Parts: sequence; C-alpha cells; structure tokens
Amino acid sequence: MPVRSPRTPPSSAGHPIDDVVRGPIKSKTVFPALLLHLIERRPDHGYGLMQRIEDLCGDLVAVNTNKIYPLLRRLEERGFVSASWDHPTKRSRRVYAITPQGEERLKRIKGLMWPYLDSISGAIMRLKNELYGSAK
Repeated sequence: MPVRSPRTPPSSAGHPIDDVVRGPIKSKTVFPALLLHLIERRPDHGYGLMQRIEDLCGDLVAVNTNKIYPLLRRLEERGFVSASWDHPTKRSRRVYAITPQGEERLKRIKGLMWPYLDSISGAIMRLKNELYGSAK
C-alpha cells in the first residue's frame, strides 16, 4: 500500500475514514491516546473510562471490556499508567493513574496525531460544505 503524507486526505485506494477510529489505526494510536488523555485528566477505573469514552464519542469509538482491559494492562506493563485497588483491603476496582512516562508518551502521540486528525477534520468540513453549502 502506498505511503501517504499525514496531510494527504485518504483516497479510495487508501484507508477509509472508518479505519481511523475503528480499525488498526485506532487500536494503535487513537484509543491509547484517548485513554492516556482521560486518565491524565482524572484517574479512573476501566468501566468509568468506558462510560467517559461513550459520553465523549458516542458510538464513533466503540469500546468494550475485551478492548479496554487488555490495553490498560499493556499500558501498565509499559509503565505509562499505574493501577491501585479502589479499596486496598479488598479486591474491587483498579483505578488507573498516568505516570510521568505516560505523560511523555501522550505528548508524543498527540504531536504525531495532530496533522492526521487535522486532515480528517478538513476533509469532513470540505464534504459538509460541498453537500450543504458553507452557510450551515
């Protein structure tokens, strides 16, 4: 598959827009960045993070327990988040907090994602303006 610049809108031969949020691109960039971002803003447990993602994105970024918990474990194994039990005396919910390494990783991911997300946003605005005019 040909390599495209992040500023080049996807063509019919490239990745469809859906891949950005639901396919392999999402699982390697968008979803980890979103989790790190939300945890940076407020430490939370897995189910709480799932609810916050749904509130923020609706069904655009579909998430379930089979996706979120393995990713949270990987982020913890890599030192990007730390986890502690909500109630230290009994196993309840694990609350995730971002580490300094995770803050650095998030900063790098966001820097690399900005041009790509900007190109998607621009393409959507051009499509909207083409179909409905710029007055709406």
